[in-house]
Amino acid sequence: MRLYKRKNSSLWWVDWTDQSGKRHRRSSGIKDRKLAEALASKWVQEEFLEDHFGKKPDLPFSEALLRYAKAQKRERPKHFMTVTRYILKRQADYFGELNLSEITSARLREYIDHRLDQVSVGTVQRDISVLRAILNKALREELIDKVPPFPRLKTPKARNIWLTNEEVDQLVDAAAAHLRPIILFAVDTGGRLSEILGLDWRYVDLANNRVTFIETKNGEDRTIPLCDRALKVLNSIGPKSSGPVFMFRGKGIKTLGTSFPNAREAAGLSHVHFHDLRHTYASRLVQGGVTLYDVMHLMGHKSLRMVQRYAHLAPDYQKGALKVLNRPTKNDWHNIGTVASKRPCEISAKSLKRNGAGDEIRTHDFNLGKVALYP
Repeated sequence: MRLYKRKNSSLWWVDWTDQSGKRHRRSSGIKDRKLAEALASKWVQEEFLEDHFGKKPDLPFSEALLRYAKAQKRERPKHFMTVTRYILKRQADYFGELNLSEITSARLREYIDHRLDQVSVGTVQRDISVLRAILNKALREELIDKVPPFPRLKTPKARNIWLTNEEVDQLVDAAAAHLRPIILFAVDTGGRLSEILGLDWRYVDLANNRVTFIETKNGEDRTIPLCDRALKVLNSIGPKSSGPVFMFRGKGIKTLGTSFPNAREAAGLSHVHFHDLRHTYASRLVQGGVTLYDVMHLMGHKSLRMVQRYAHLAPDYQKGALKVLNRPTKNDWHNIGTVASKRPCEISAKSLKRNGAGDEIRTHDFNLGKVALYP
């Protein structure tokens, strides 16, 4: 093993050959010779242990985090700058002095408890998903032998708050001038706040009534058709060849600050979050008869699981089931004791009517064509 410096460099480099005859050259990144020697000895020892006993060198967590960060910045730059880097900063502060071998289930539990004292369960789950991704990447790159079991967190109940047309009007009327078009655009496109504020005129196609959200949460672009009101919103503030769509005092809006909280308080809707405007978009679609499959694609979800929460809003969600159940068979009302003179569907309809659901019962059957559900 020898140490040397390269031309025009103040850092010590290490050169050594292992027992298999393979030569290694590596920068210590250190200017002090004694420290560089100590680090070089550590590298030689770790390689010996790995070659002869299969023991991997213990990597600092900070190095694994940096490798993950570089990959995320390269693959999802927008999401990295707006979300991921802040999560990584918190984890670097908490685990930065540890090696990967020291990230145990017990330490993960301590971190979870620490975060739960500060933020919601949903936020902690997002933190944990990033931490798990860091360790899984290290496992794929054979830097560690296994990932410790992660403590389970109870999934919080998903918010399903949506606004009526009257509540949307109240919110818009109470909002500042620069916020009104953003609220209406969110309700009519289902865009996330980051997608809307990041929208550039380059991705607005008024000729074909559509916009494209770039680099969305799931990593894919999403094109949304524009309704008449959304078109009016865009025409009222543009169009331009390029640049941010939503601006305030000549600059693109990066954050809503206190403008949205102030508007919802003034409108008497203090329970409403901006993300609920996205739920409103989905709810209006489902109530209008749009299929959950189409809503899934318009919302940018990759599975129907995320839109199942809106299923109960579909106008024929329960009516369709009752139409099938109410179709009579040749022996469905004979010899049923004291209620033999009544058809089951009549009894059900009467019972439902007492519960305020009678107006949802229709007497006509499905047009089933050649489908034979009954003998």
